[in-house]
Amino acid sequence: MKKFVLSGLCCAGLMFLFAEQGHAHGGQYRGPGDVVPPGGGGGGGGSSGGPSGPTTGGPSGPSAPAPTGPTTGGGGPSTGGPSGPGGGAGGPKTGGRGSQLDDDLTEWTFWWEFNKDPFIRLKDAVQSGGTVTGSDDFYLGNRRSEAKNSLRPTEEQITGEILPALKKAIDSTDQRDMTSSCMVAMAKIGKDHPDFSLISVFKPRLKRPDQEIRETAALSIGIAAIASDKEKELQLLTGLALDNDDGRKEAGGGVDNRTRSFACYGLGLIAYRHDNVELKSSVLQTMKQLLTDKKIGDRNIKVAAINAISLLNIGSSSDALMAEALKTLEDYYMQSLGAGEQLIQAHCPPAIAKLLGRDGGDVSERFKTLFADDLQGKGKVKRSSDQIYQSCVVALGQMVSPNDEKDEKKNPDAKYSKLLLDTFHDHKDVQTRNFAALALGQVGGKLNRDTLLIEFKRAKAIEKPWCALGLGVYAFNRAEHAKNNNITPEPETTISEYLLDAIKSEKNPSVIGALGISLGLSQAKDAADFMRDLMLSSIAKETMCGYLCIGLALMNDTRSTESIRGLLPQSVRRYDLLPQAAIALGKLGDKTVAEELQKLMTDGEPNLAKLSAIASALGFIGDSRTISPLKKMLFDEKLGFLSRAFAAVALGGIADKESLPWNSKIGTNINYRASVETLTNQNTGILDIL
Repeated sequence: MKKFVLSGLCCAGLMFLFAEQGHAHGGQYRGPGDVVPPGGGGGGGGSSGGPSGPTTGGPSGPSAPAPTGPTTGGGGPSTGGPSGPGGGAGGPKTGGRGSQLDDDLTEWTFWWEFNKDPFIRLKDAVQSGGTVTGSDDFYLGNRRSEAKNSLRPTEEQITGEILPALKKAIDSTDQRDMTSSCMVAMAKIGKDHPDFSLISVFKPRLKRPDQEIRETAALSIGIAAIASDKEKELQLLTGLALDNDDGRKEAGGGVDNRTRSFACYGLGLIAYRHDNVELKSSVLQTMKQLLTDKKIGDRNIKVAAINAISLLNIGSSSDALMAEALKTLEDYYMQSLGAGEQLIQAHCPPAIAKLLGRDGGDVSERFKTLFADDLQGKGKVKRSSDQIYQSCVVALGQMVSPNDEKDEKKNPDAKYSKLLLDTFHDHKDVQTRNFAALALGQVGGKLNRDTLLIEFKRAKAIEKPWCALGLGVYAFNRAEHAKNNNITPEPETTISEYLLDAIKSEKNPSVIGALGISLGLSQAKDAADFMRDLMLSSIAKETMCGYLCIGLALMNDTRSTESIRGLLPQSVRRYDLLPQAAIALGKLGDKTVAEELQKLMTDGEPNLAKLSAIASALGFIGDSRTISPLKKMLFDEKLGFLSRAFAAVALGGIADKESLPWNSKIGTNINYRASVETLTNQNTGILDIL
């Protein structure tokens, strides 16, 4: 049976039936499990299977069965991220519009869980300052300075408390989950300590016999991306990725394929973080060598190389480098390959879109034409994989200009919006159709808004969530654009009215969840009272209830704070609802949520599932006041390695140098249906790590 995994904040219900099993790397899971297409890593060297550890991730999503990965080594928080859906051959058949006999990978929840971070931006909300509820200033109606009231940890806390605690913990054990979780936590902090450097912690662990520890060490070097060591890091990870003499020296022998793949992602993360064009060029040359090497049969390495190129973050820094990166991806994409390798090629369109964005000029136009032709089956290369079609839609959603003008002379991109609408109506693949509805909202423009309203009104139950999400994303992006340009936009009352009317009459819990998220994205505050009442009366439907919490938080309905806070004690054994309610409270600015979670952590029996959910939520929320109790938890041998590993994960989350999870830059707008094991496989992929 295909399962969801505990995302750091996504604690899937059934997972906890398997709480003694591990989740790998101290990470999180956000999508369906067991659906990586058959064929494993292809050929090309020993890609040993992924060990396990605690998953530690962000807020959860879809109601999920849980992680059931291998349990070597005592199972702890997977240091991974959203474990994701697999691609075509491995998943259920989605050609028709009938019901699924297995987990329905076309569900909207999977997309939301992979893409939610830029919409929620939870840590920004929690650490933004403002008067702390319960403080003297709150009752006196005064305001303190942001620096005094922010819940962000201070440099003294990071250097004096968190880093030493993690170093002490990792030096005290070789246990897989603790070691992996501590490394990822330290990498997210991304600061050397006066008494030790991070690379001195990671590098020796590249030679450990444990596969997970080796690959986590390689990845952690990239997550940390410390400026002072970037050349040293670059050389080390390049050697691992290429499996050359330098890499074998550091690894103590041949470099396995999983570690090579993780090293590729690490190189991409370093390139993303640093502006040095020579460094970016060096990373590109390494990835180019891997993509063009016919001897490499492992699809994990190829997919990692493509996604590493997408992370180069070139912008306007070098036209020559951009041209070379695009040509590298295009050359690989345009090869005539079999269906299995087309899964790898499917990563190229989103990668190209990520590099170019929406303002790529003439170069962008060439690729839009290429992807449009492939989507219609008119391309120069014969395609047989649904994942190619899905990826073309994903790419067009990121590249096409807003559809505001019917006259194609004034709006040359109008033809692509029409193609997306036709794709939604007629394409044989369900996931491609769903992505097309969403892409219309991502492209935006008044005409696409009007189109989505029409389609939403007449959509079937399986299509309605995607049309709703398209409308919500459209409204959210429009509001963000206005805010960034100091414009006061007209409120999207029509969207709000359509969505509110729909949620009032809807009975399907999954559709209600999507409508709740979409109403939140649309700032439809007129819906808040109804959503709040529905939330309070639907606690037993914990997934739906959790999404209603998030929707209310997205629209900043502070009147719901007390109601959502009241859900926490009732959610102690509702592992889909607990993290969602906690995230919603953090988003609403409730500065007491961390304190409430701490109480729940120590109240009653030390249930493993409860501790895992709460510790992960605390890290994702990022409240510095939880440092002391988490440090205590980290060294409490009565708790066992799993709970202690989650404490390490939470500490890393609190002190994270980035406002969004590090792997959100990989997972956002990726075609998660074209999955391979090291990208997302249920608990040991790159997106399975928080």
